[in-house]
Amino acid sequence: MEQINSYLQKTFFPLLSSIILPLTSISYQLVKVAKSQSYIETLGKHADSVHMWIKDSYEEDFKKAFESQVKKALKNLHVSYAKLAFDFTTEPFYGKTRNFYVFNTSKEHSYDGEFKYATVCLIVRNKEIPLMALPVRVCEGIAKPTIELLEYCQTLFKKIRFAVFDRGYYIDELIDYLEAKSIKYLILVPEKKGVIKEYVEATNELGKYPHKMRYAKNKSVWKPKTTIVVCNGIDDFAWIFATNIHFRTRVEYIWHYKRRWQIETNYRVEDEAKIKSKSTHYLIRYFYFLIGLLFHLLWIVNKYLNYYVPFKKYLDIVEQKLLMKYLKIEQI
Repeated sequence: MEQINSYLQKTFFPLLSSIILPLTSISYQLVKVAKSQSYIETLGKHADSVHMWIKDSYEEDFKKAFESQVKKALKNLHVSYAKLAFDFTTEPFYGKTRNFYVFNTSKEHSYDGEFKYATVCLIVRNKEIPLMALPVRVCEGIAKPTIELLEYCQTLFKKIRFAVFDRGYYIDELIDYLEAKSIKYLILVPEKKGVIKEYVEATNELGKYPHKMRYAKNKSVWKPKTTIVVCNGIDDFAWIFATNIHFRTRVEYIWHYKRRWQIETNYRVEDEAKIKSKSTHYLIRYFYFLIGLLFHLLWIVNKYLNYYVPFKKYLDIVEQKLLMKYLKIEQI
């Protein structure tokens, strides 16, 4: 598959002037390991070399290489306007090592550390197409990488129609950015004590309340404004949103929010192509995470342009094509 080789070529571009990389062989090993959901250290003979190349590369090159594949996909899918879903996902880490990218976990988990990635997907044709993922640093939180993803998406599309966020994104700084950029948004708000609880108690079916926020940054105080929308009487709990979108009914708010739930299905699909690693180096973990997103992206484009096959079968086909190409190279 030329797309995989192209991605690797752009990823390792700074190294190509000094060494010759066996890109087809590496592509084949990556697909083979992804399909097996195993460790590349156990199946790939180039694991040590690949890890060395990754460490000598740059995060920015990883993102640019993935962006190149996303732009090709959007062109093939004829998408110019975006409806976006944001979320973050985690990868377990077993070990006592800690750095700026390994988060501690609670006792209820079977593992004691995890890597976190902020992700954004395009909602289109009842599917969610992965657009990018960024590693989250322990000291930064989720707002900074999310704003970076929003800025990235603004370069991809003519306009962002709206963006949907889970409850972990109810953050003053993020809302301030969305309001400043006039981006329509819908953020699920966790039910809290204080004024949010008062809004819920004051609402019969649908309530809309102007809401002021406050946060400090760069020795300055910022006071963004949003609207808290409370939807009562549909489920046993209240649906609470921070938004600048004005619908007439409760159903419209909940329906638009639920469109982001497909992202959970995306994670399950991507888990079927997860390349595992024992490395503590964040670039190595990030590289393999993006490879899983790339396989998912290419599968979606293949469904649209060619034919539908289950994700696992698609990986089988890609593996066979890469193997044939690899054997031809070896015979020369």
